[in-house]
Amino acid sequence: MRVTALGSGDAFCSAGRGHTCWLVDDGRGSFTVDFGATALAALKRLGRDPGEIDAIHFTHLHGDHIGGWPFLLVDAVYRSGRRKPLHVTGPKGTGERLQALWAACYAAAAERPLPFAVEVREVMPGDRLELAGRSLRVFRAAHMSPPQIALSLRIDDLAFTGDTGEIPDGLCAGARLLCAECTNLGDSTDQHLGWKTLASKLPPVPRLLLGHLGSEARGGIVPPLGVQVCDDLDSVEL
Repeated sequence: MRVTALGSGDAFCSAGRGHTCWLVDDGRGSFTVDFGATALAALKRLGRDPGEIDAIHFTHLHGDHIGGWPFLLVDAVYRSGRRKPLHVTGPKGTGERLQALWAACYAAAAERPLPFAVEVREVMPGDRLELAGRSLRVFRAAHMSPPQIALSLRIDDLAFTGDTGEIPDGLCAGARLLCAECTNLGDSTDQHLGWKTLASKLPPVPRLLLGHLGSEARGGIVPPLGVQVCDDLDSVEL
């Protein structure tokens, strides 16, 4: 199994890095957690075919996490001729938001049916499901105000915080790896994790990958053993 940071920056592309997006290659295929505006370019830099992706799991509906959706579709429709189904999960409103984004960017294309199936499953904290041969557990992330919802995800034995001010209880239990946001160098806020807070009680996982990094966090974190401050296109083998 390989986990790759297609992007490692925050919404502002701090320090010139792309929006944080995690690509996972496992024995069943490939999936991403989030797909921001810079994700397609990152795949192309790796020489990867976006058509290999069989699932995308959106943690929430902010632009740096969903902004690459219309570019993924236009590549699939007009370049690669994709026919393989694509599975999508996300919080309530994901299907409507993705369609609106597609229509806003490519109005004529959005009026026609896609030449491949897109199955959108809208999920809530507490949900458990099987999708594309993988087990998915959904946790509530501390990032958005109701009625909007942000999610942390457990996909098989990999954990993903998404954007959050705290790591949900149970997310890391038995996980081999945690992909965590770490926007701030100092304390965590009510919406984003900070290294000072995180380092005071590191999650009980063998490996911790940090993404969604602000400039101060990227330049100031001195990671202990088992913790990696990710740069764009960094990958680890498990």
